[in-house]
Amino acid sequence: MELSNYADVIKKSTTLYHEPDFIRLFEQLTQGETNSTRFLIKMEVNRLSASTRRILDFRQRGDSGVIAYEYDGILHHITPSEIKLLETLLAQHQGHYTLGIYEEVLAYHQSERSKPTNERQVELLDPIAQFAVEPVQYASYFVRDEERMHYSSAVKMRVGDRVVDAMTSDISTSGIKVKIDKAHNIATASLVNVNFFGLRQEYANHFLRNFFAYKLMGIDEEEKFDYLRLMRIDENDELDIFITKLITQNKSKYKVNVRYQEDNIVVKGYEQFFLPRMSGLPLYVSSDDKPILSHLLLNENNRGVYDYWTNEESKSQLEACWQTPWMQTLLQTKQRIETTIYSFYYTQNGRLYFYAADATSLAKSGSKALFLSFACQRPNFRVFKLSLNPSTFDEKKHLLAAESNQQPLGTMTLTTLQNIRWVGLLQDITNENILADYKAYVQQGCDFNQLHQYRLPVAAQRAILSQFKFVQLRKELRFSYKTAIVANNTEHTIKGWSNDFSTEGLQIELEAPLEVQIGQRIYLELPMLQKLSKKVALTNLPYSVVGCNKAKTILHLQISGDKEAHIGCQFFSLLISSNKDKLKRMPEPKQSPGVTAVLRNMYCQYLATIPLYIHKVNNNYQMDRIGISPNENSLLPLFEFFGQPEAPYNLYPLIADSRIKQVFDDALAGLESTYRPWQRVLYITVATSDSTVTTQFEQDFADESERRQFVSHGLQKGAFFAIQVMLSRTGRPDMEYIEKELNYVSHYAVHRAQKLEDELWSVRGVVDLIDVSDELFYRLGLRRGR
Repeated sequence: MELSNYADVIKKSTTLYHEPDFIRLFEQLTQGETNSTRFLIKMEVNRLSASTRRILDFRQRGDSGVIAYEYDGILHHITPSEIKLLETLLAQHQGHYTLGIYEEVLAYHQSERSKPTNERQVELLDPIAQFAVEPVQYASYFVRDEERMHYSSAVKMRVGDRVVDAMTSDISTSGIKVKIDKAHNIATASLVNVNFFGLRQEYANHFLRNFFAYKLMGIDEEEKFDYLRLMRIDENDELDIFITKLITQNKSKYKVNVRYQEDNIVVKGYEQFFLPRMSGLPLYVSSDDKPILSHLLLNENNRGVYDYWTNEESKSQLEACWQTPWMQTLLQTKQRIETTIYSFYYTQNGRLYFYAADATSLAKSGSKALFLSFACQRPNFRVFKLSLNPSTFDEKKHLLAAESNQQPLGTMTLTTLQNIRWVGLLQDITNENILADYKAYVQQGCDFNQLHQYRLPVAAQRAILSQFKFVQLRKELRFSYKTAIVANNTEHTIKGWSNDFSTEGLQIELEAPLEVQIGQRIYLELPMLQKLSKKVALTNLPYSVVGCNKAKTILHLQISGDKEAHIGCQFFSLLISSNKDKLKRMPEPKQSPGVTAVLRNMYCQYLATIPLYIHKVNNNYQMDRIGISPNENSLLPLFEFFGQPEAPYNLYPLIADSRIKQVFDDALAGLESTYRPWQRVLYITVATSDSTVTTQFEQDFADESERRQFVSHGLQKGAFFAIQVMLSRTGRPDMEYIEKELNYVSHYAVHRAQKLEDELWSVRGVVDLIDVSDELFYRLGLRRGR
């Protein structure tokens, strides 16, 4: 027989499938049919009505207008018209997502694709909705030592003197999720006693007659039902054994719940894209009585922040900041700190002397103009944003990654980590506009001796350096060495000095900016080192620029051309091999995976900047993920302004202007994963009256007056933000870091594991957003609300 002849009967039957009297209704619909025909129709109805977890994802099919849509924990990517159809079908099937619904939406999609573009159904969307992004909740991964299985069975719940009927959704030895009518009136944290009524009917175990104590941990609200997340709080070995056997014996019949492992893959995978490329330096401060900088977490991009503070003996003066009165005053607040640190150093008798102060102390002491007047004339003047958050060590959270990866910590190491009281970030925000603005502070005849109060003392080297585990770590040692250099880009020649070198590259600092682009070739001369070599000429040595600061005064260089034929490479190789005992190595991080895992997890709890992720979809770049943490962040209100309950974060203020988006796209296309981040400062205004958004890059203003006017008008109109944008190109995902979770998901749902892996492989870039508004207001003499 042809089932197509009974399409109407089958469709009607599937919508009635979950009715209590389905059998009677089905018999009425098939009245007059033979038993064999009725049997075949019923088999097809059963097939179409079976629950499914299949994902509808049409992002890779060349379609435009595809957006994310989540239902019952399944994330689809479909068009608005397909969403409308899906919601209609779900309503017809009492909220059950079935194989029939999946097939109907898929058939509709294929039918629409076969039509000419002008004949397709187009569902109009709020234009702002296309800028919605999915959040990645940093540090939200967790470890389960047990399996959880989707299993539907009747239970009775006793809450106080009430007994309520419900159905389990999934089950494990330590907890269950139950589906219940919305009128349950059970509050979170309530004590709930559960009797496994359905299991008692199926299995003749005497102990299943009992009620078992659970605690309501949370409620997931759906349109028609609520799902209660219950954690068992009493111990019962018999129930443990029973549920373990139930899951083991039914794995082939019921699906193991791998959602939590999928969430772990997403969070850890996206963290691993961003953290090794972040430009800020995570730092950790210990002790209540006399705070000290105890730990630092390094990567290739933030290494320059640490190296800046290194003196002529390769010792870091960053630690000395914690010995200053202004830092001690900041820490006495015991509250979240965000401030700006200004610093410079000068050389005398072969020694480097560092000066540093924060914006608040300079303003209170009346030394702001004096300090900045002198500092801004130094080629090594730097401006840093410092964020610090009070932190309490939490073994359940912070030891999670170390324990799950079997990276044990010694007693002394653990005690040191437990003593951390502050977690923060130090971010270099220096750029040419900052330097130009502070030139207005230059004073004639100022007394430099008055700044000695801000000279940093010689610091004890106690901070432990750790490094993010990353697939692209530096392959060779660097050595701290300051020597004169001359750099030219064929048009200009500028003097400077080296900060460090290796066989294949070096970092140089120039007396004045040199106009260069990443990837550009420049030529170096080494006049002082030339005295050590009579056989080769250390002039016109070709190097490529792989990174630079915004002011174009610090350049990161690598050799250009063949390594074997490069004179500079040959010379430095010989210099290193001949002077191993004399050269000072740059401080290298200790490779302690357990410590790094703890520090990483602690920083992720207090994310100080906003990471965005860029995917390559159909040959286009899309920003569609945002990293968030439990920590307060001054930029989040900007991205929540246009959010909706179902999509709380929206990038409309950032990339609504297509010209801004195009700048990002062009910059990413021109970057390599080995380059330092591309950076710009972006001004954003959101008018209070009509929510109009105005954006402009800081460097695109015609003159200083126009820039100041934009900022002043922005403050008058409503919300104003100055954001430093750091864009990095990503390489391949670090699959080793998520291998454990990925293998687990693959074992039970290989298609879902493959989908997660494909998503991570499509990441092409990460954006680090830093709020630099306060520093801008400080140097321009403006305040919010004016």
